[in-house]
Amino acid sequence: MGFMFILVICLAGVFCLTPLALYLFRLGMLTRRERPTLVSGPWDFVGLVLGLSGFILFGGGLVLSLFQSNFRYWMRGNFESLRAAWGQERVTWALLTLLYLVAVIGWIVLTLAARRRSLVVYNVEPAAFEATLTEVFEQLNRPVERRGNLWVGGLPLFELDRFDRGRTVTLRWVSEDLLLFQEVERLLREALRTLTTGDNPSSRWLSAGALGAGLMATGCFGLLVYALSLFR
Repeated sequence: MGFMFILVICLAGVFCLTPLALYLFRLGMLTRRERPTLVSGPWDFVGLVLGLSGFILFGGGLVLSLFQSNFRYWMRGNFESLRAAWGQERVTWALLTLLYLVAVIGWIVLTLAARRRSLVVYNVEPAAFEATLTEVFEQLNRPVERRGNLWVGGLPLFELDRFDRGRTVTLRWVSEDLLLFQEVERLLREALRTLTTGDNPSSRWLSAGALGAGLMATGCFGLLVYALSLFR
């Protein structure tokens, strides 16, 4: 049982931490750039899903396994019992897997649809971004004013969430005027090319997280190879 438990932990470390390390490394690169980076909401969420893909797939499969008695046989190293249990419970396994996949895919699709009208800007001072955004609307002859997180120009246009310590801003468009949203996005991309940023402390946090996750994944991979060599 101890050998199988170590094997599962090593597999979880490799499959869960490797995508997370790559995702954190990517964010660290974005926050070290000299200029802000604008990412559309759907693509930003896709990056998050890929970073958590190991937890979603491997972790989810492990949780489903805990509900099945044949997982206990595998943890004990009793492969004959595992084979017999699989023949008896494969329909239950298939249904659980299908329900889990439907839930995960449904969550991803709904979130992508909700983030279709959003923009994420990394490595930017929120105050500087708000000033740039005001200038963009002045170019469009659509003056705006801020009411808390909501910005209005006659009618509510968008919400702005600030993460000052991480120098990240998220813009969520709430107006039905999609043509205006597209024009604002285009002008924002052009305006952000003229902004420069200083040292971003969050880049060090993200790089440290990426390094830590990568080292743990590497260590788990080494233990996995060693455990498999003993199993042979």
